[in-house]
Amino acid sequence: MTPFEEELKQALQRQEPPSDFTERVLARCAEEDAKTSSSFWRNLWPAPAWQLGVATAAVLLTLAGGTVYERHEREVKGLAAKRQLLLAMRIAGTKLQEVQQRVRESEQSEQ
Repeated sequence: MTPFEEELKQALQRQEPPSDFTERVLARCAEEDAKTSSSFWRNLWPAPAWQLGVATAAVLLTLAGGTVYERHEREVKGLAAKRQLLLAMRIAGTKLQEVQQRVRESEQSEQ
């Protein structure tokens, strides 16, 4: 085993924490909780600049998303109208051909 591996093994050995470790951790947690709860309402307003930036970005993204969605909906409706128009033109063309055929047949039978 290399000296580095030996040092690493020693550094990563399990060690018992100091006897007052638990009390210190709990005391620190209580301090943080007290600090956080007392400053919560104070920190709501005025908001830091980054929070205003995030809110502004969220509003802009929402507006942009709405615009893109609206454009997409218009395109979908336009394509549906186009399909309906093409179908109507095909039907009208077919009916017109049938009428022309009857007129020709009628003219031929009169002669």
